[in-house]
Amino acid sequence: MHLQDRWKRIIDELNSERVTSVEELTERLGVSPATIRRDLNELHELGHLLRVRGGATRADSTIQNPRAGDDRRSGLTGQSAFADSVITNAAAKRAIARLALSYITPGLSMIIDGGTTTFMMASMMADEPYHVLTTSVPILQCLFERPRIKVTVPGGELFRDQSIILNPYDDGILQHFAAQRMFIGCQALTRNGLLQTDTLLVQSERRLMERASEVIVLADSSKIDAPASLSVCPLKDIDVLITDENIDPSAVRWLNAHDIEVRIAKIEDGAAAA
Repeated sequence: MHLQDRWKRIIDELNSERVTSVEELTERLGVSPATIRRDLNELHELGHLLRVRGGATRADSTIQNPRAGDDRRSGLTGQSAFADSVITNAAAKRAIARLALSYITPGLSMIIDGGTTTFMMASMMADEPYHVLTTSVPILQCLFERPRIKVTVPGGELFRDQSIILNPYDDGILQHFAAQRMFIGCQALTRNGLLQTDTLLVQSERRLMERASEVIVLADSSKIDAPASLSVCPLKDIDVLITDENIDPSAVRWLNAHDIEVRIAKIEDGAAAA
């Protein structure tokens, strides 16, 4: 069973009035207990469920989590649209995120832009001495409990729909931050460049890109030549694209023609074994 299908099945099996045990889910889905436990932990981080001892309940459950008090991770459950997007093409995003980790080493200063694939990358990062600048609230929450990772957040206003913090004026912190690499997602990547559909994201991402020496785009193959209307940057500003094996070979050729290194992640490398 593919990762995306398994996660949907797990959520469908949960009950808001009682704990659904790891053993129940193992039997119903036909996978190992270790796989179920890993899936439950990740879905809890994404706000899709409430992880409790021995299993899980629905995110809106009134059952108290004995390990974390009455913590509902309210910062994430309010971002249901974002959490739903993480599940879409989850196996490809996981593979891309895992390959992206090969571009980071301890001591690296980096910008991790908001997005579901970049969030998945952040969720996989080890607790090492990195310096991360991000405007993404989900990524900030994801890195909060990793004390060796220094996290910088530019000051500004919280935009809840986009889950970002943005200052419409000059930001002193951002002006003085120098990143070796920036990891960025997109709504689309076409011959016209990297595109988004939200004006706030375009404004934020343009500022962030100015502070990075190298730009690495994380985008699953469905984003190549997808519809979008707002340009963030032309192709010449992109150094690396990390995508999945379903990318059209013709797209690889025109990307290479613009001096973009295309790295292909095998989806099975990023999917959890059933």
